[in-house]
Amino acid sequence: MLPPKLKILMIGPSESGKTQIANFISESMNIDEWYGTPRPTQGVRIVEFEVSNLSINGKITNIDIELWDCSGDHKFEPCWPTLRVGVHGVILVCSPSTAQAAARGMELLYNYFVSQPKLSPKQCVLFYNCTDENDDIDALNLSATFTKVSQVAINLKSGSNRLKIDFSNYIASVLQTINMEG
Repeated sequence: MLPPKLKILMIGPSESGKTQIANFISESMNIDEWYGTPRPTQGVRIVEFEVSNLSINGKITNIDIELWDCSGDHKFEPCWPTLRVGVHGVILVCSPSTAQAAARGMELLYNYFVSQPKLSPKQCVLFYNCTDENDDIDALNLSATFTKVSQVAINLKSGSNRLKIDFSNYIASVLQTINMEG
């Protein structure tokens, strides 16, 4: 039985582009609307939207998403226990500008938000938010923990349609995993 709404956390280092990604996949903002300086998310911002026409075990379905766009600022760590309550999936986000500190940080986030609540690696995806075509996801040097986690290089400016497909595939994976467990 599928849940009425999927709770998905999006978390990663500050200034990795989580809010831009959340706005784009939820269609809260068009890619052409990006002007000005990004503002850090204070705590968490919840974006609700629907993903349509997902194929789950041979059936076409729509699912409501509650996307929790979480601040990457460590001052909000005391909120983490509340954030992970009832979570169905986790999107880890980092970018080339955050890559130096990202490997260790991604491990910490994975352990806390995926391993401890006993989510499957299929309920997690890592989006590497590239800013140009030469950015390489292999530069992250992630630990063996991430061998079973989908790692997707995304570029909002040149490959934004691909991001929507990657996100839909991730949501289908989460739903299939939940369906097998339930």
